[in-house]
Amino acid sequence: MDNYPKLAIVYLIMAMSLFSDMSLMGQELTTENIREAIDKVADQLSQDPLRPAFHLTPPAGCMGDPNGGIYHDGLYHIFYGQHPFRGGPGGWYWAHATSSDLLHWEHSEPTLTPAFELGLNYIGSGSTIVPESGVPLAFYSASAGDSMEFWQAQMSDDLNDWEHNEDEPVLTLNAPGLPPYDGFWRDPFVFAADDRTFLIACADLFHSAEVTVPIFEAVNEDLTEWEYQGILFTYPKHKLRNFEVPEFRRLGDKWLFLTSSDAPQDRVYYFSGEFDLDNLQFQIEDEGVIDYSGHYYAQETIEDDAGNLYLMAWIPGWDRDWLPTYMNEPLKNDNPLWNGCFALPRKLTWSEEGVLMQRPVEVLQELRGELFTQAGMDLPVDGPITAYEVVEGFSGDQIELEVTLDLNTASFCGLNLLCDDHGEGGLYLIWSGDKLLMDGVEVPMPDWNPGDQLELQIFVDQQIV
Repeated sequence: MDNYPKLAIVYLIMAMSLFSDMSLMGQELTTENIREAIDKVADQLSQDPLRPAFHLTPPAGCMGDPNGGIYHDGLYHIFYGQHPFRGGPGGWYWAHATSSDLLHWEHSEPTLTPAFELGLNYIGSGSTIVPESGVPLAFYSASAGDSMEFWQAQMSDDLNDWEHNEDEPVLTLNAPGLPPYDGFWRDPFVFAADDRTFLIACADLFHSAEVTVPIFEAVNEDLTEWEYQGILFTYPKHKLRNFEVPEFRRLGDKWLFLTSSDAPQDRVYYFSGEFDLDNLQFQIEDEGVIDYSGHYYAQETIEDDAGNLYLMAWIPGWDRDWLPTYMNEPLKNDNPLWNGCFALPRKLTWSEEGVLMQRPVEVLQELRGELFTQAGMDLPVDGPITAYEVVEGFSGDQIELEVTLDLNTASFCGLNLLCDDHGEGGLYLIWSGDKLLMDGVEVPMPDWNPGDQLELQIFVDQQIV
């Protein structure tokens, strides 16, 4: 990223203690109770020293998956699951935020977008689309009993108000020809290709050795009737347990399938290749990991009018005790007033070699303030004890860094971010040839060759790195 400076300091925020009793708030999801929950903590959140400044955070309570990303009427829209009454997960509704640049976000007034009035609960993820009719539509999964159902709603032009024309779902497990999926099938994603409209979903076959991706095609213009067309592709279950929040988009001259899988660890994956529209088969040519962090999940993309594809994802602040070797104590983003945020948006492109590339959105450059440049420095390798040196001259917890590291004759080198004046505490980033260790998460670098340097671009926003 050759046009980024070495470092830019943005803001420093004074620390203050926070106290609140969220148990006094109404626990029923109504617009009045949600507004009360948000208003009650607004002043405290504005003074929270750990709340990120340039990451999208919930106005109160716990943030869930991003959903329904869409570019509409000159604005980027993102929905997300939100439980407004406490700092942990619970019953979600779809909250809504808009932005003109993917960096500065405005929260919309809560309108309880899913159909709670129809008796639905346990609202899951979904997608949005503007079909030929021009009326924006939302598709989401919800549960009214033992199994999930897919529902459709018409949205107002600002996407804030939803209306259900029918008091019934558009797709259930009773669809003709559908395999015997578990009742927790979920996360419908609707997309168009060559004047046809399709739907894929996360679907579990517990007694199969393969993860399958069912594909449906709309049979009417209103997108209320769908016909099962078979399996888009399969993947060995011993590699990934499931495909949550699946997305299938054309990017340039290839098709890109994005998904999150929650075991053996939370991660976002991609598959690229060709989409055979005659047989509705996805032919995979390449696959890989979008982000190795265990706190980057439930990806959501937004395509603008120019065909640019932007990736967003959720940084949850809570861990699930049933995931093996995944607990963090204490939780790194846990807070009784708010929980979770979204990672910085990334622009997706293909390299000349056909490799999927991710770049931070350029609008982040507008945050730059004071520039600090550190001249090259050597750390001696003269004994068995690690040598380190505290860089003087700047400090802060909202920083953009561009760093070049050279192993030289050492076995590893790295940085300690957010450390104290003595270089202690903080978050370690260690490089050792063909792998990068980021706060305990190992990222393989199989293409590294001895003598190669490592170039890093790092964004620090309070405790989010």
